[in-house]
Amino acid sequence: MKKVSVLLAMNTPRAYDYSISDDFEVKPGSFVKVPFQNRELIGIIWDESLEDIENSKLKEVIEYYPSYKLSNTILNFIKFFSRYNYTFLGRVLKLFIPQAYLIEEIKAPVKYRINKENTDKIKITNPRKAVLKLFEDGNKILSHSAIMEKANVSYSVVKKLIEENVLSEVSSVDLEILPKLIPKKLNLNKDQLSAAKSITNSIYNKSFERFLIDGVTGSGKTEVYFEAIEEALKENKQSLILLPEISLTEALFDRIRSRFGFEPSMWHSDLPKKKRREIWQDIYHGNSKLVIGARSSLFLPFKNLGLIVIDEEHDHSYKQQEGIIYHARDMAISLASFEKIPVVMVSATPSLETVLNIKEGKYKELILPERIGNAILPQIDFIDMRDEEYIKNQWLSEKLKSEIKETLLRREQSLIFLNRRGYAPITLCKTCGHRLECPKCDSYLVEHKFNPKLVCHQCGFTIKPINSCSECDSENSLIACGPGIERITDEVLKAFPDARVATLSSDNSKDSHKILQDMRKGLIDILIGTQIISKGHHFPLLTCVGVIDADLGMANGDLRAAERTYQLLHQVSGRTGREKRPGKSFLQTYFPAHPVIKSLVEGEKEKFQEAELKTRENNNLPPYGRLASIILSDTNSFKLIEYCNQLKKSMPKSDQIIVLGPVPAPMTKVRGRTRYRFLLKAGKETNIQKYLDFWLNNLKKPSSIRLTVDIDPYYFL
Repeated sequence: MKKVSVLLAMNTPRAYDYSISDDFEVKPGSFVKVPFQNRELIGIIWDESLEDIENSKLKEVIEYYPSYKLSNTILNFIKFFSRYNYTFLGRVLKLFIPQAYLIEEIKAPVKYRINKENTDKIKITNPRKAVLKLFEDGNKILSHSAIMEKANVSYSVVKKLIEENVLSEVSSVDLEILPKLIPKKLNLNKDQLSAAKSITNSIYNKSFERFLIDGVTGSGKTEVYFEAIEEALKENKQSLILLPEISLTEALFDRIRSRFGFEPSMWHSDLPKKKRREIWQDIYHGNSKLVIGARSSLFLPFKNLGLIVIDEEHDHSYKQQEGIIYHARDMAISLASFEKIPVVMVSATPSLETVLNIKEGKYKELILPERIGNAILPQIDFIDMRDEEYIKNQWLSEKLKSEIKETLLRREQSLIFLNRRGYAPITLCKTCGHRLECPKCDSYLVEHKFNPKLVCHQCGFTIKPINSCSECDSENSLIACGPGIERITDEVLKAFPDARVATLSSDNSKDSHKILQDMRKGLIDILIGTQIISKGHHFPLLTCVGVIDADLGMANGDLRAAERTYQLLHQVSGRTGREKRPGKSFLQTYFPAHPVIKSLVEGEKEKFQEAELKTRENNNLPPYGRLASIILSDTNSFKLIEYCNQLKKSMPKSDQIIVLGPVPAPMTKVRGRTRYRFLLKAGKETNIQKYLDFWLNNLKKPSSIRLTVDIDPYYFL
């Protein structure tokens, strides 16, 4: 027997020693199953043990998996990730091995093709119609589970079609002779070709380089990185496309299928267990050459990664806020550096961090200045709401309603944007003024009418709608204040009763694929939505965009508030006029002179970026300085405050780091826990993590207190 240290995929800061048979060839990164307390857990061999412990005192490795091993590159990335984001090694490993079943042996699934000659002999029901629709091109082959998932039908529906010989099993020989889809490659313009060549050269030379494809909305940025993916495929390399939203994967999936003639692997949290295991193992063995997904796809076990693409790199959804806090864009760039491969960032409105890196020569900028084909950039204008006559419970200006009416007459589409879910953000009693609040959080309950309920968007607390005030017992005294998209939908339906209207937000995101597909097909006249509709979508008939409250994101005290608002409104406006028909975008605002609104209307992106960067530089804020947050919480506020004061007293002195706090968090109570915050502010080259080591390891923390460190925070609530 020999000794090894094993890192477990759990919340642990270090590896544990075990004994293992001499028969096994022990290599760092190899998968093992070991006993831990009263459980059996999956982990990896971290290293040979250097501890002076007798073998007889060690527990023995239960099972060794010679088929699975994380590369040395990934092991080094895990160490970096843990250190940079100030989180335990075992928690990072859990990202790579989220479930033990991923390494279970699976049999190749039986796949089926359609026998069109038999479709006329069966009774056609709606479920059967959905299955037949999947096989319209005649060449598709799918497993039983894939048919059920894609057609949304039961097991028995597919089983009966197999029994009636409408679907027949495909042998491995048949798979080889099935006709392939014909790739559809578009002709690129000179700017696209030049940008693509820079990236393909980097792939060919196997070098770590950071590129930004900075192009106006509709300039064909996706086709440029498709060229890079094609080069990676020629080199037999795998490619990863990171997306900020799951809703974007379906549209990109269809484009990839058309462009390359095969279906990419899609990785996201809604995948069923069996499908997750199939995809994970295909990626590990190098069978999946192209993967698209959200943040978690960064931690898949790529065998031969050759390219990482970060689409909409500026998007704040890349910042993970729950569990392990990290920024997927920044970690993707780090992974690319370990893999020694190029990483391509894509955006029409790059983050200021990326803009500064371009200026400092760390990233290479590839500019696409014009929309492709005959499409021209939309005209953006503001509607000064101070000039509008106030009408109770109406949120669409007369100017915007007039533009939407003209758009309907031209048989074109309109998009109305409000980044606020539900029907109304506040419900109050008109008798005593009481506002309905969450009992667990410092948050108002948001009224929802499509699915009647009052919801806390912080913790998910939900109650049924009520009629009487809990404070003064007044009957029928509760009134909804302010608009959410459901309220805007009511107003639109009253103003345009004959229009085909749809609403899309995270509350009905399961229907997003159908809604977005209907919008692309022209089956919707007016689409109303939150930020889920703001990016990456191409609607040929969309020519009018209206933003209901353009000022909404600019008054929250966040250092990135102006940048975030500019990016969001620019992206929303960019959905219109993407083909031959010219588009217009209207921003309803009470502050038309605000730099964000002026920059959008005047088309001065660079001017806005320069002004924002200057403000940040003057205040030594990111990207010129560094920040880190410490968030502490407890159900006992007195114990929490006492510990925060002790932490303040034990704080190491430093000329390089300023520590602000402790102060109550703006959202002081969440899920029944009181929250306090410290904020660390330092120069760009300061090692904040080292300072945190000196500070946080010197004082024992009560077990009831939760302490979270957020390096490079994006949210300050």
